[in-house]
Amino acid sequence: MNSSDNNTRPFGFWITAIDRLMADRFATAFETEGLTRRDWRLLNLVAEGGDPHTPKIRRLAERGWITRTDGTWQLTDSGRAAKERLGAVVDGIRAQVSDVVTPEDYAVMTASLENIARAFGYEEGKPLPRRHRGHRDHRHGGHGEHRFGPHGRGHGHGHYERRMSEGAPFEGGHRGHGHWGPGRAHRGHAPQVQHIHIHTH
Repeated sequence: MNSSDNNTRPFGFWITAIDRLMADRFATAFETEGLTRRDWRLLNLVAEGGDPHTPKIRRLAERGWITRTDGTWQLTDSGRAAKERLGAVVDGIRAQVSDVVTPEDYAVMTASLENIARAFGYEEGKPLPRRHRGHRDHRHGGHGEHRFGPHGRGHGHGHYERRMSEGAPFEGGHRGHGHWGPGRAHRGHAPQVQHIHIHTH
């Protein structure tokens, strides 16, 4: 594919591409430990003092990473070690962004995306709308509704809306509140709603 083709791709294509590529990288890292992104989020939630009530939490208990103490879940020594180990892996993936994007460019990029999101009605704390699923078009390989492809509406990858609303692929062991990028963020909790920043707990 030549550079002229790349120059005509809309921003939605690149958002989707980044989302999918990073989701795959994080998934591979977690799968090495036999984890899912949900497990990673729950591990961090417990580390931050949260007390999630979901059957999924039992997976971490069975690993010996968390234990029930005084009516709440708490990390065990092995759980803290796992969190640190996986956190280092997550930081390494994030570092790939800071290696190619300057802090200044990153700030401009995220501010621009946030402005676009707000222009379409984004509000802090307000759930993002569900993706409208179109009918499958078997004439084009059955890929369903594709919104932002290289040729505009109808010819691209249109799945990033749902993934962004779920906090993927940056949901787990988050250093900071999902505003990752060049530079090292502070440890914090995972965002419940994306800021449309190209967003691990």
